[in-house]
Amino acid sequence: MSNGSVSILGLGELQADFERLSRATGNKVARDAVMAGARGARVARDRARALAPVRTGRLKKNITATRLKQSETPTGATAGIRVKKPKGKSTKAIKSRGKKRRSTKTVYDAPYYWWFVEFGTSKHAAAPFMRPAWDSSLPQIEKAVIDKLAQGIDSAITG
Repeated sequence: MSNGSVSILGLGELQADFERLSRATGNKVARDAVMAGARGARVARDRARALAPVRTGRLKKNITATRLKQSETPTGATAGIRVKKPKGKSTKAIKSRGKKRRSTKTVYDAPYYWWFVEFGTSKHAAAPFMRPAWDSSLPQIEKAVIDKLAQGIDSAITG
């Protein structure tokens, strides 16, 4: 499962059980499973932070584990890791030796350059940190999601 998604195969015999679940119960089971995956995504976030190159520390600080609401995604709730998007920029005064030479520097609130580090450019080789962190955490995330799905389905059917 190298694409970062969870696929559950061979569960055809559970089709009748899924049909017994009401829509609300099914959504709750799915949300709970995604939350279990989000807890696993925190492990991936910590690994990505450990692998991220450090120059100013902003890149590490802006790596987050996220969960999107069902209304925000077409396929339902989703969890994963990401680098926060820059919301804006500000200027920072740069002190110089002479009083007349004072300039400003543009400072972004989140590191827009993470993409260049992860995938490389024509002048710099790639130094991936997000993908290896996700790939190494994926078995743990999959297990947490599958266990929570099974637990939720069992409790919905028996309850």
